[in-house]
Amino acid sequence: MIWAQSLRGRAIDLVNPTPEQVDFREIADTLTGVYRWCGAAELDISVALHTLIVSDAAPEDIKPYALLHDAHEARTGDIPRPVQMALAEIAGHAYRGGNFMINGAIGIMKTRHDRAIYAAAGLEEPTPHQCQEIKLADNIALMTERRDFLLPPPRPWDAALEAIRPLRRRYRHIPKPDVAIELYRRFQQYLPALQQRGVAA
Repeated sequence: MIWAQSLRGRAIDLVNPTPEQVDFREIADTLTGVYRWCGAAELDISVALHTLIVSDAAPEDIKPYALLHDAHEARTGDIPRPVQMALAEIAGHAYRGGNFMINGAIGIMKTRHDRAIYAAAGLEEPTPHQCQEIKLADNIALMTERRDFLLPPPRPWDAALEAIRPLRRRYRHIPKPDVAIELYRRFQQYLPALQQRGVAA
């Protein structure tokens, strides 16, 4: 088994994760220490805070999935989009079909962890339409974060992203403990398995 030690000292199978290895309180706490853009913001903007913004941007019926869309990053870390694109391009030049292998391996790993997390949350896997809604909320959050937390970009981003309007609400930095508490509160509010138990999972 290829495993990593979790925040609370448990072994997480990175290749074949299981629902039994999912602890939502631990995920909320861990994501506060995973930083957006490889830390290239003046403040420590975490994936946990990003998740809250995505949840705010998502329609009500999509919120459970919005809250979990990056939960796998508690195990894999955050690989920013430009880094994934660069890896794929380098692999494409170095190996025949390498770009597909890189993107494929990253995608499969995320999917395996997502499936374990959805199962632990009591959710079915999202439909293609729901995936589109999640992606839109994710991109709205990204452009909101760019406005509120990043320096002005030295050049335009992808044209499709530039066409997206950020949320009207302005966001501020929130201390890590407060972000973790709020993220776990939303897990309890929106995830069926936690609603049924009414206790920490």
